[in-house]
Amino acid sequence: MFDPIWARPEPSGRRAPQSRAHIADAAIAVADAEGIDAVSMRRVARELGLGTMSLYHYVRGKDELLDLMSDAILGGQLVDDAEVGKGWRAGLRAIAFATRANFERHPWIISAMRPRPRAVPGPNSLRHFDQSVGAVAETGVDVQTRMEIVALIDDYVFGFVLRASIAAFEAREEEVEPGWMQAVFDYMSGELETGAYPNVSALVDASGGRDEDLAVMTLDESRFERGLERLLDGIAVELERKAPTRRRGR
Repeated sequence: MFDPIWARPEPSGRRAPQSRAHIADAAIAVADAEGIDAVSMRRVARELGLGTMSLYHYVRGKDELLDLMSDAILGGQLVDDAEVGKGWRAGLRAIAFATRANFERHPWIISAMRPRPRAVPGPNSLRHFDQSVGAVAETGVDVQTRMEIVALIDDYVFGFVLRASIAAFEAREEEVEPGWMQAVFDYMSGELETGAYPNVSALVDASGGRDEDLAVMTLDESRFERGLERLLDGIAVELERKAPTRRRGR
């Protein structure tokens, strides 16, 4: 029978000098410095001064190690409860900014979030979810709408962070192989000159005639906040439509 790590008491006593928090911190430090692929049971055990088999006393394998890491990281995006209590808009905004900042501190988490069998949310994960649903608790709309709003904010943040991580990867590749990005832009310019993509061509012309400028616009630092405000504006319209007599939370 499946026995999640969070359902088991944490090992203690003389045979367990480490804690789950220390193990997670050591694993996160390796991932921050060298990437998630560098994290293994052997490597984390070495960082903690343990034998590899000793680490299995605390976690049953790498999946549980990833559970510890993920939950520890999610603790970094919890917000002050007072922010959640300021209304749905302020609460969701605070959660979105905290989530983005947390992912940027640990950029490898994007690749680590790929589906794993039997991944189990830990206490920080549940707390983050609790704050998110708490932010929309007083909106006066049905449960499905509240869940969709929470998921919408998560989807926006994840999508923005993913795009930024791809751009960072491309920038690193440019350092290794200078000129490849310009080669891509040259190729795209040639394609636009064929006239097969009139809408893109019109957009490039309106931006000043350089297709690379469009990519820069999507990575503008302030775009995250502008996009989030547009999203929140749309949510406000939805809430007003469903509950016209309810005051808008801001």
